[in-house]
Amino acid sequence: MKLVTFEVKTSLGIFDRIGAIIKDKIVDLTLGYATYIAEVDKQDKAFDMANALVPPSMLNFLDGEQGAMEAARKTVEYITGIISQWKEIEAPNGGKVVYRKDKVKLKAPLPNPRLMVDFSTFEAHIKMGCEKMGVDVPKEWYEIPIGYKVNLCSIVGTEEPIFWPSFTERFDYELELAICIGKKGKDIPEEKAYEYVAGYSVVNDMSARDIEMKEILTMPLGPIKGKDFDTGTVMGPCLTTHDEIKDPHNLKMTAKVNGEFWSRANTKDMYWKIPRLISHLSKDQTLYPGCMFLSGTPGEGCGMHFDRWLKPGDIVELGIENIGIIRNQVVREKSL
Repeated sequence: MKLVTFEVKTSLGIFDRIGAIIKDKIVDLTLGYATYIAEVDKQDKAFDMANALVPPSMLNFLDGEQGAMEAARKTVEYITGIISQWKEIEAPNGGKVVYRKDKVKLKAPLPNPRLMVDFSTFEAHIKMGCEKMGVDVPKEWYEIPIGYKVNLCSIVGTEEPIFWPSFTERFDYELELAICIGKKGKDIPEEKAYEYVAGYSVVNDMSARDIEMKEILTMPLGPIKGKDFDTGTVMGPCLTTHDEIKDPHNLKMTAKVNGEFWSRANTKDMYWKIPRLISHLSKDQTLYPGCMFLSGTPGEGCGMHFDRWLKPGDIVELGIENIGIIRNQVVREKSL
């Protein structure tokens, strides 16, 4: 499944809902499951049951772990069958179940993760960064996965503007794979790590490079203002469930700026693989559904590799095979 968070406008206001992409349509999973319960299971309290098992918040949905996922799969299968017969669909409460994809606004699939850690897993990128700082790659990089925590308040979705921070002259994108945890666990062994993965998304980890370099050279604890600014983390367009990704370590990654390819990469080049990341972070720490890991940037996965920088007005498109493309325009906030 390709799970999404999308925005709907009602007489009571604007609300976020969770859905699944079915070709050119999006099904509201909560109302779709309520319809399934009412029509197939013949339950009277279908709406209440659906809200409990498939709540309209992605984080709450992930908390339901395997049970919620199975309910969502039943919903997608059931609604797909109805759509194929060109039948009208109305939820038990009279709500709209199916939307045209081009008529709704997609948000970040998980707008409020519980934890987000950006790892450095691509050797080519760490070598490039160290070379520009005039240092060697620390031997410790090859001993344990290294990362830092991301600002959870900076997350936006595809088609939303990326605001240029006022304090930088070198603004850059970073093409990354996001891994979302879907099952509570602690001290997770590598051989069981994929059992804890809900799915994958595309992330653009924006960077104020000039500030980031000063921070890292002065105190190498991970960047602060080099990464911390509104709209600095783009996620989307969906959360593709683990069962639909045959091999997460063989996915093509691309980046375009104004329609021109700037980056081509592949997740196969990750030095630190996903099972190792999950096992490492879960040592003596409980991971909960809704925690997310980022792969870090591949070799040539950002403008810094080529000394090319974004400018206001640029349209940045990042894509990963079998997941999708996120597209955003870089703007100066005061120009809006």
